[in-house]
Amino acid sequence: MDFQDLVDTPRKVKTLAGTVAFLVLFPVYFTVMPSLIDEEIVGGGSSGLTGTLIVSFEESEISLAESVVLGDGETHDTFFELMTEPNVNVGYVEFAVSCFDNDDPGPGFTDSVEGTSDLSGLDGLEDQNADGPCSGGDGGFTMRWDLTENYTGEMYTEEEQSESEIRERWSDGGMGRGKWAATITAEISSPPAIGQIIDSDEEFDITWTAVIYTIVIESA
Repeated sequence: MDFQDLVDTPRKVKTLAGTVAFLVLFPVYFTVMPSLIDEEIVGGGSSGLTGTLIVSFEESEISLAESVVLGDGETHDTFFELMTEPNVNVGYVEFAVSCFDNDDPGPGFTDSVEGTSDLSGLDGLEDQNADGPCSGGDGGFTMRWDLTENYTGEMYTEEEQSESEIRERWSDGGMGRGKWAATITAEISSPPAIGQIIDSDEEFDITWTAVIYTIVIESA
């Protein structure tokens, strides 16, 4: 059968034309469609969930605690290494020093403590200074750094922002990963007694706490 036999009737011409068109368009279809599907997924689906959304936070803590006894003017350096898994954000970091001076003869002889942070190894964070007396049940001081702005951990309902916008809003931007450091200095205030010093040192409890979280977004 030669080519003339394939086109000797109008019906054969239409059949041949359809076959040729199919052979040309078939591979083109499977070449173009995957890219169109990917674009739709990446482009149209990039914002994730929309509409009325319930936003909640699954929290946990990373902490380090230590105790040290210091005399007047003595210092102690403390360190806290903070690392997280991918997609885990840090709400805030607290550095607390507590003490309770219960061995002085009376008012005017209360021990105290001061502290200075050293965040030179961390980008975008400022150092802090604090101090406090070792009196009462909450003696000492606390420093706090908010790594995620306005973070409270409270669940809420969102109607205007998409899922991707919500995740961007509650991102810490990768801040705070690495070594945190601080130095505390004791000030011991005690009256001299005959043959001895009533109060010559103080015990200080040091706690680093990082509140970390993952975001959970669901349709209402």
